[in-house]
Amino acid sequence: MAVACGITGLPNIGKTTLFNALTTSGAQTASYAFSTVEPNLAVVDVPDERLELLHNFVETEKLVPAGVRVVDIAGLAPGASQGEGMGNKFLGAIKETDAILHVVQCFERADLGRESPVDPAGDMDVLELELAMADLETVARNLERVSKKARTGDKESIFQQELFERARALLEEGVQLHTREWRDEEQSALYPLFLLTMKPVLYVANVADDDTAGESDWAQAVAAHAVAMGSDWLPLCCDIECELMGLEEGERAAFMEDMGVGELGLPRLIHATYSLLGLQTFFTAGPKEIKAWTIRRGDVAPIAAGVIHSDFEKSFIRAECYSVDDLAEHGSEVAIKAAGKLRVEGREYVMREAEVVHFLVGK
Repeated sequence: MAVACGITGLPNIGKTTLFNALTTSGAQTASYAFSTVEPNLAVVDVPDERLELLHNFVETEKLVPAGVRVVDIAGLAPGASQGEGMGNKFLGAIKETDAILHVVQCFERADLGRESPVDPAGDMDVLELELAMADLETVARNLERVSKKARTGDKESIFQQELFERARALLEEGVQLHTREWRDEEQSALYPLFLLTMKPVLYVANVADDDTAGESDWAQAVAAHAVAMGSDWLPLCCDIECELMGLEEGERAAFMEDMGVGELGLPRLIHATYSLLGLQTFFTAGPKEIKAWTIRRGDVAPIAAGVIHSDFEKSFIRAECYSVDDLAEHGSEVAIKAAGKLRVEGREYVMREAEVVHFLVGK
């Protein structure tokens, strides 16, 4: 399944540096606002040690990790919801993503030309207010549309009218809609509006190279805000991560030791994004390739089969499953079957994390 994450934040605070660290693509960075005009796009491999583990037991030609589509979006300026800065182009790019990686400046550097003191709390408020104002316009426009039909007594339109009125009242207060509880039917009614504040958010505190653990007051302000929003956060020095990803493996290890960096932050960021979106992984393994596939937690076996090929969902017959741990314990699929660990599952089976699956489908 295609999953897209948008890197957002105010201008000039390290969004494109983070994008380059994730993708090693060399997108332009600059110390002036709106150096990113068109969104930068790339697909990032999801680090997964289980692929190599599977390869220890299954001969194959190649390993194929899962991927996440990353979008580096132009910096947002105050008034973006009214067309300031990149305005509607910025907001439109966010609409096309599944989740938001909100990068927040938690370092000080003179060459960035920031006119006001570093203020993570204020920066987060600016961006979130602009998202709320953009959504308010969207909701108001759709409320006007459904209200006309609600006056005829149409039950669905009456339901939508009441729902949109509730959403409008929250947005007028600057509330991010993802922080409120919504029933399944309410989420379904709101989904076609592509509301920006309904998207899950991971806050990324872009810290200085001497604060990689995120212990500064600035980083802790991001942590406190994330908790208040019911979201997660991650401290990351985008400059260090970008530099590390440009090094050969041996040089990288030596540099990390010199800098006192215990582990790369980027794998943690990608895995946090997976968790944010409620995603999980299953594998297919054969002589041509061992491949990781992405599905949502709670998906049933036919949906997983449909990720491989859309026709497989309809023609699904059954799935033969075992876990990566089963393979590590028993050493082969034959031994797994002999131990009674190879399971045959039907259409209602809810997929588990880290399963190796063979799908049987009809013609």
